[in-house]
Amino acid sequence: MDKFMLIILAVVIVLIIRQLIPKKVDGFDLLGLPIMAIIRTYAGLPDKLDGLIIGELISLLALGAVVGYWQAKKTKVFYRDNQLCTVGGYPYIIGWIAMLAGRVIILLLFNFSALVSSFDAGQELLANEIARIAADWLIWSTITASSILYSLTLYRNHSGIRDFIHERLKKVGR
Repeated sequence: MDKFMLIILAVVIVLIIRQLIPKKVDGFDLLGLPIMAIIRTYAGLPDKLDGLIIGELISLLALGAVVGYWQAKKTKVFYRDNQLCTVGGYPYIIGWIAMLAGRVIILLLFNFSALVSSFDAGQELLANEIARIAADWLIWSTITASSILYSLTLYRNHSGIRDFIHERLKKVGR
């Protein structure tokens, strides 16, 4: 993992922990993270997409979408001191844990025979195989789906979020 990925990982961890306390709505959570995740997913996609990789991708996108929708439904949106705020609380963190566990299960289901073969062949091959199937773009694909569904669900269900996003997009369009 390079330095850039460590920084991004730290940012994601901070974003998760921030869900435990009420915070002012900002553009990064609703717009920046989905855009960054799309870019990281696309940049990391392998040149050749076979059926196995497409199956993994679709499964991980579905998992991320379900978790993002559930997290948004559990997020509280309110005004505090005339500021639009959200708090995801423990359901948000539980969603991330479920997404991580689901990701491991999906990767094992799609790559079990390759892992067993690598294990039989030796520890170095096993480590290489684990690194291959735990590719960066697979992580970001799940984050892409969850962050997009999270933002869209909040947008659809809360007029304050909708107004905030419209205002932010107007500023970007200038």
